[in-house]
Amino acid sequence: MIIDARNRELKELFVKLKEILESKVGTDVFIEILIDPFTDVKKIKSFVSMSGCRTDVEEKGEYYIVRLTGTPCCV
Repeated sequence: MIIDARNRELKELFVKLKEILESKVGTDVFIEILIDPFTDVKKIKSFVSMSGCRTDVEEKGEYYIVRLTGTPCCV
């Protein structure tokens, strides 16, 4: 799943992520989030860490891709 959050408010993104992770508890997930600026990347990583999933970040010039993988255990 790809979520383009470059023109979204972080609160809106976090609500969407929470819904997705709640529906996937106990199953594997792979989500790519397109985001900018880098300060938002750090906030996303902190938010996702509470679910028990891992994050990897890749810089793509003007934006970043945050890859969320793993099995969410809680949200």
